[in-house]
Amino acid sequence: MTTHIGTRHFLIKGRTVSGKTFRPGDWAERLTGVITLFVGERRPGIHIACTRLAMPVVQAELKCLLVASELQLVCPAAFEFVARFAQDNDLPMEVDGMPERDGPGTAVQSAFPLAEISAIPAAGF
Repeated sequence: MTTHIGTRHFLIKGRTVSGKTFRPGDWAERLTGVITLFVGERRPGIHIACTRLAMPVVQAELKCLLVASELQLVCPAAFEFVARFAQDNDLPMEVDGMPERDGPGTAVQSAFPLAEISAIPAAGF
């Protein structure tokens, strides 16, 4: 992957390339927790695992995970884990609205305007 570190975001969508909603329903929160363990970032007063480098979001009523490209610098192993997770589970991964991978069975995804993305509320999903 060639990206401009610090200027891009990756969006992993919670629907497989075959159109099935990815389960379990809290996959994005779980993956955020794993990333938090990789980078060792904890926020005072917050009892859930969270990091500024990955955030569960909703786009067009679809659960997604927004990952900052900075994760590649901070913890390359965590970024590799996330990229492999998406690949192993056939989840589309976009870079600033462009599909990250092309190949058989990979549908071209539309751009993800940040205005259409919202953070999942605490009681969410």
